[in-house]
This record gives sequence, C-alpha cells and structure tokens, in this order.
Amino acid sequence: MRQVNLKFKRHYLGLAAILLLSIILNFYKLGQEGIGNTFYSAAVKSMLDNWHNFFFNSFDPKGFITIDKPPVDFWFQALSAYIFGFKGWSLFFPQALAGVLAVALLYHLVARVFGIGAGLLAALFLALTPIVVAADRTNEVDCMLMFVTLIATWALSRAVEKSHLKWLVLAFFLVGVGFNIKMMEAFLVLPAFYLFYLINPKLTWRKKIAHLLTATIVLVVVSLSWSVIVDSVPADQRPYVGSTQDNSMVTLAIGYNGINRLVGQQHGGQGNFRMGSQHGGQGNFRMGSQHGGQGNNYTGSQHGGQGSFHTGSQQSGQGSFHTGSQQGGQGNYHMGSQQSGRFSNMNGGRGAHGNAGNYSGFGQTGNAGIFRLFTTSGLDGQLSWLLPGVFISVIALLWGTRFRSPLDRKRQTAVLWTVWVLTMFVFFSIAQRFSSYYMVQMAPGIAALAGAGFIKMWKQWCANEKKESWFLPLALVCTVIFEISVVWKYPTLRDPLSIAIGVLALISLVCLLFVKKIAAPGKRSISIIALVIGVLSLVVAPSAWAITPIEYGGNVTKPVAGPELKNQHGQEDMASNAKLENYLKSNYQKGTYLVATLNSMSAAPMILDTGLPVMAMGGFMGNDPALTVPKLQKLVNEGQVRYFLLQGRSFGGQQSAVLNWIKSNCVVVPASKWEDSQSTSKQGGGWMGFGNSSMTLYEYVKK
Repeated sequence: MRQVNLKFKRHYLGLAAILLLSIILNFYKLGQEGIGNTFYSAAVKSMLDNWHNFFFNSFDPKGFITIDKPPVDFWFQALSAYIFGFKGWSLFFPQALAGVLAVALLYHLVARVFGIGAGLLAALFLALTPIVVAADRTNEVDCMLMFVTLIATWALSRAVEKSHLKWLVLAFFLVGVGFNIKMMEAFLVLPAFYLFYLINPKLTWRKKIAHLLTATIVLVVVSLSWSVIVDSVPADQRPYVGSTQDNSMVTLAIGYNGINRLVGQQHGGQGNFRMGSQHGGQGNFRMGSQHGGQGNNYTGSQHGGQGSFHTGSQQSGQGSFHTGSQQGGQGNYHMGSQQSGRFSNMNGGRGAHGNAGNYSGFGQTGNAGIFRLFTTSGLDGQLSWLLPGVFISVIALLWGTRFRSPLDRKRQTAVLWTVWVLTMFVFFSIAQRFSSYYMVQMAPGIAALAGAGFIKMWKQWCANEKKESWFLPLALVCTVIFEISVVWKYPTLRDPLSIAIGVLALISLVCLLFVKKIAAPGKRSISIIALVIGVLSLVVAPSAWAITPIEYGGNVTKPVAGPELKNQHGQEDMASNAKLENYLKSNYQKGTYLVATLNSMSAAPMILDTGLPVMAMGGFMGNDPALTVPKLQKLVNEGQVRYFLLQGRSFGGQQSAVLNWIKSNCVVVPASKWEDSQSTSKQGGGWMGFGNSSMTLYEYVKK
C-alpha cells in the first residue's frame, strides 16, 4: 500500500511540475504583449458594445463589417474582457488557460492508455512546443481550437470504449464547435476520428456506419449553424462578411478559411484580388502570383518589375515594396523579416540567416514539399523537433501488429494519433497559404506519439528484445541529429546548445548500452537514468525556443518563437495618431462614424483608442466590396459618415468606384490640422506598409 501511495504521489508531483511549467510559459509577463492583434482586439471591444455586435462578430462598433473568423473564441475573449476589464492580457487569458488545460488533458488521454510515464512525457513535450507557447500568449484562436479538439478526442475514446452513440455524437459536436472557432482547420482531425471508430472491434460494420452517419449529420449541423443563421439574416440588418466577395459566411468558411488555404486561386483577371494566383493582368493585387508586369501589386510573387508591390517576393527591381522578399534591390521595403520583428521598415535589411527579409507571405512557410517542415527555418524550430523520433515511435508502437486481427486498445490509439499527425503533416507540406502558428493543431499528436513511443521503445530496450530493442537508440540519435541541424543555423546558439544536446545524448546512449551488460538488479535504476537524460537531450533546444516569447516579447500578429524575436523592434503594430483622433472627435456627432478608412488595420487603432465607430470600407486588406457608391451616397446624405482617411493605393471594380467618388465629391483636409509628426514617423511602415506617410484625410461638405 505504501508503494502504491508513493507512486501515486510521484505521479501527481510530476504532473503538477509540468503544469506549473506550462503556467509559467503561458502566463508570465503576459501583459508585455500589449493589446495583441489589433484587428481582433478591436473586434472584441466592439463586441462588448452590444449583443448585435457580439453575435455577428462585428469588427466595428456600428456593425459595418465582420472579422475573418467565426465567433466562439472571441466570445470567450469578450467574456474575459468583461470580467477583468479590456486590456491585452485579459484578451490573451482564454488562450493561455486553454493551453495549460490542453497539457493536462493530453496527459490524461495518453496515460489512460499507455501508462503514467507516457502521459507525463506527452504533457511535457506539448508544454514545451515553441509554437504552442507563442500562440498561447496572443489573441489568436488556434490554441482554443487545439483544446476543444482534445476534448472531442476524449469523448471519442469514450465512444470506442463504451460503444455508445452518445459519446460519438458529443465528439463530433465538439468538432463542430471547433469549426466555429477556426472553420475548416477543425476538420483536419476527422480522418483520424473516422478511422479510429471504424477499427473498433466491438461493433458490427452496420452499426459503425450508422453511428458515423448520425454523428456526421450532427457535425454538419453544428458546424454550419452559425454561418447559415448569419447568411439567412438580410444583408442590411447585419454586418458585411469580411474577407469575402459575396457577403456569405459559408463562402468564408469553405473558401477563404478552407480550400484557398490549401490550393489558392489559379487564375485572375484585371482588377481582381487573388491568393495563390499564377497569372495576373495589369493592376491586380495578388498573393502567390508568379508573374507580374509593371505597376502590379503582388503578394507571394516571384518576379516583379519596377514599382511593384510584393509580399514574399523572391526577386525585385529598383523601388519595389516588398514584404518578406528574399532578394531586394535598391530602396526595397521589407516587412515581416525574421530579424525585423513586428512590421519594421527594413530598407535592404537582412534576416536572421542573411536572407533579405525571408518571410513567405502568410508566414515563414517556405516552399511546398515533403521536407518543408524539416528544412524551412520558419517551421522546423516551431514544431518539428521530435518528428524523426515520432516516425520511429509509430513503427515501435505498431510493431508486430497483424492488421487482419482486431487491434488492441494501445494499437487503436496509436493509429488515432498517427493518422492525426500524418493528415496534418501532409496538409502543411502542400498547403499554399498558412502561417506557422496554424500548426498548433498538429502539436498534440506529435507529443502523444513521442511520449508513448519513447516509453514503449525504452521498455523494449530494457526487455532486451532483439530487433525492437534498437528502436530507442535509433530514435534518439536521429532526433538529436535533426535538432542539432536546426540549432546550427543560429551562430550564437550553435555551440552551447549543440554541445548540451550532444553530451546529454551521449551519456544517455552510454547508460543504455551499460544496461545490456549488467545484472538484472541494477538495470532498472540505470535505465531510468538513461531515459531521463535522453529526454533532457530532446527538450533542451525546444525549451530554448519556448522561452523566447517571454524573454524578448512575442509577435502577437504572427505568433512565432525563436531567436529571431531578439531583434524585433517593439510594439509597432499598434500605431496611433493622437492629433488625428482629437481632430475627428472634435467634429464627431453621436451615432455616426468617426471616420471611414480603407482597411481594418488602419481603423483598428482608432477603434481601440476612442471606442467610437470607424468604418473599414474594404475590410481587412481593403479589398472587400462591402461598400457601393449608392450606399456611400446614402450614408453621407444622412450624415452618417463625414470624414475619409485614404492611403495611396488603387483598386479595380467597385472599390475603385467608391474611392473615385470620395476624391471627386470631398475636399482634402490640410495635413497641418490632423497630422502628428511623431505618429507619422512611427507609422511609416504600418500594417502591410500602409502608413500615415501616404495618408490623406477627406471631408464631405454638403453643397
């Protein structure tokens, strides 16, 4: 009884230590992250104004346009801000808490099948996953999605154990809730869920199919419920659906937040806004385009002529504007580089590894391919540390399986986590448009397989089994070599981390070999020491990455961890102009718009500063056809909008007509009345480079 109690205490002490580590990584200095992603922070502030904004996920206080995500996680953020007051850390609190709870839940999921040791290792690996820590400390929604899908996984495991439909329905219901956190990304777990239930030996195939069909119906209903309700409300009684061309929330879910993330658009005509387009005509604004002529705007373009706008461009001519360009000519503007940090103006600057602004559009995601997660600097240090060991762990966990025979509980669960990781590995290897923090969803699968696999391989080694016993040293060596290859890219960290990893791994291997040579009584103690030292060798580098958001401050707009954060240049994403805001407030009439801006990123700081309605005419990037000329004329005639803050950009189609109307029917307000020289110097880069330096304030004066 005393041994059982001692084991019980060690077990909970170990879990408590890991959870304390997760709490420190997620919550310590959380307030230093400022107000977070201003686009989402402004939306939460607007949602606190009234229930209409709260339900529809409105970006602005008057409910003109929505943000580009569904509302569930932002409802939690709004609740937290309501309880604790509207401040940065209160917006981050739900995600930070979800991250800690996810660590505890993963322990439970792994330990109940593979044992306490495996559960503790899995929890430790998840707590120290750098990109998870970085995302936990922001108001991005990915960690809340991870937590909800882990709850769904728990319900699914109950469904398989109990062979009861209600648990399966609950699991798929929760995936539907996840859809209302980040839409199609929640569905990446479904292949693992379906297969896990199908290999359940307790049910007949007829019952399995019937249960899965029922659960799928629930999934579809829950997933689309909010989107369908929004779309069913007349357009003039709700906000315009941001980041869409047709004002449809279903389109946002399936297109912008779904298929387009994987494949992008293929072709685009004149004046269109495209992501992933291969060919574009004159005047197009594109993401992922390969060819563009003079004067085109491109994001992800590979070649651009003089005066082009590029995000992720590889080659650029004189005077080009580049975000994440790899090679930049004279006068190029680089944004999102690994060294520049938050939206810094890098005139011909160099990234962390000598690349000029190596930032690939939506994140440091490199080129699509099977080795993307191993070779891309923006990805390998975020999540991939344990992947070599994970692949060998899968072999060890499924070794000796006869697939024609029913699988036991451990092998069934190993299949679940394997398909979880494999599905997401394939997706993130081929996806055309994503940021590194999207991979948070993949982290629990990696941690679970690594925790269960290394314990399994350790037991095989201690049992002195023939072929299987060599899985552990092979997994340790392969993982350590890969981790050193990642660390080797960073000269300042190369020597200390490589030496620490190598020495610990060598000691572990020596201890493991010594276990083979000694008698049974001393084997267990030395084998445990070997395992502990081996685990330390695996977590040294991820730990160094995981603490960087605390040490240097995180990037709240594009969450990332790593030494690159050391060279970021402060909270420049939140740029304000006090003189402009005071001028507008002095002429503001209650119930109207303070000002109309081109995009959400120029509107967000004013919403956060004043709490007053600011119209983002074109949504997030300024490309949404949310405002027509007749609607604009009606608004100005009613006195709803008087001022327009525009930047030097041109658009085709409806947006161009709106801007032309403003320029033709409004007068320019002298810059001396509203321009703040200090704010202008701060905002010269701004979000995507649209700063105050090119701003013009227009006023509509009734004739």
